[in-house]
Amino acid sequence: MADALGNDAARQPLCAQDVSIDTRTKAHAALHALVANQSATLLCFSTDFSAWPLQQPAFIRQLELWALPDPRRHAALRMLAVDWSTVRPRFARFAAFRRDFAHLIDCRQISERHVSGLHEMAWTPSGAVCAHTATWMSAEQWHSATRLHALRLAFEDAWQKAVPAFPAITLGL
Repeated sequence: MADALGNDAARQPLCAQDVSIDTRTKAHAALHALVANQSATLLCFSTDFSAWPLQQPAFIRQLELWALPDPRRHAALRMLAVDWSTVRPRFARFAAFRRDFAHLIDCRQISERHVSGLHEMAWTPSGAVCAHTATWMSAEQWHSATRLHALRLAFEDAWQKAVPAFPAITLGL
């Protein structure tokens, strides 16, 4: 699974459309641009989403604008993480977005042993942003069809090994 991404897609040289990113600010801007692209499908993976801009009002608004055009689509945003435990308390704005658009968002959790080599990433059919580290201090923006395909395959393989997680609403007694 992860070897498909780590060894195939990541090892390929940057093609003319691919861009190297050298700061977290630029990486977050690339994530904003990916969401703004309004693709019908958005796939995201992170160990715990701690370095993602999930508390920034502008990013959450961009996600809302992505979600609003076609409310009939189903599970268009798929998010995969190793640990969801800090997302709800740390990112209240994102937790509210998750609740409000639960019909569009599918979240799963995967064990760490199944993600060796899978990079922090966001993917759409037309582009992807892949972080070199969990802190998003450097990244790459990909548009190469070969890299996008390899990344999608790695994500799908991990997705199949994951279990449902991060429910939209938590019930307490």
